[in-house]
Amino acid sequence: MSPILCYGSICADLRIWLPRWPTPGSGVHALRSAWSAGGNALNEARALARWGAPLHLYGDRLGYDPAGEVVAAALHTLKLAAHIERDLGSVTPICHILITPDGERTIIALRDGTTAAPPSPAAIAAAQIVSVSRYGLHTAEVAQTARQLNRLVVAGDAFDPAEPLTQAANVIVTSAALLGPNPHERAAALHRVRGAPVFVTAGSQPARVLVAGQWHAITPPAQTVADTTGAGDIFRAGVVYGFWQGWDWPAILAFAAHAAAEQIAV
Repeated sequence: MSPILCYGSICADLRIWLPRWPTPGSGVHALRSAWSAGGNALNEARALARWGAPLHLYGDRLGYDPAGEVVAAALHTLKLAAHIERDLGSVTPICHILITPDGERTIIALRDGTTAAPPSPAAIAAAQIVSVSRYGLHTAEVAQTARQLNRLVVAGDAFDPAEPLTQAANVIVTSAALLGPNPHERAAALHRVRGAPVFVTAGSQPARVLVAGQWHAITPPAQTVADTTGAGDIFRAGVVYGFWQGWDWPAILAFAAHAAAEQIAV
């Protein structure tokens, strides 16, 4: 089967676990911290590789800096088909992720001086599915090129019907938090652009997909939440994997919801 192409953010994550959220003007002692490789494209690719799907990973260039060493080491260990460039003129993106005892995370992204290496049209044309999240450099352009080449485009974190990412999408995976106070209405507006199925996550609340004007829902398994970082990326990976396998809507929704629930409990 043809491979999946994942494109988007690739970064070094510094996770910092806090006993509580600090109040303005005060400090707090962190419980612990740890570096890891992350970013929406890498998180998604890591899950797809674990499930045995062939894939190609593209995204941010790595610098020859400590953060770049973190990501390069992880890519070597994972043995992904990663087309990640590294040069002296680039700065590796870094995300500081602050995690509170309820498992919720706040992300502070550092992107000054970062660059990316998007896939060529030939690489896009060789893929069966092209998955692109809004976060990262040149993401809309990659999605539009994939659309022009008639690839199946899965767009992550789209929320505006007028944006190029939405208009290029064959499938949309987003969240109720991004869609705002009326997520069902907003999802319906995204659906009307090109008739793309719209998957909507909502934490512990039912995950839904809008297909041909009809909603389907599933309640995620109950979990003790440890860290919600990357849960949306894993859900999107589950959707991509289901399409790659040719599953029906209920099977895709169930698999994605269960995969994301396992992620937050880790």
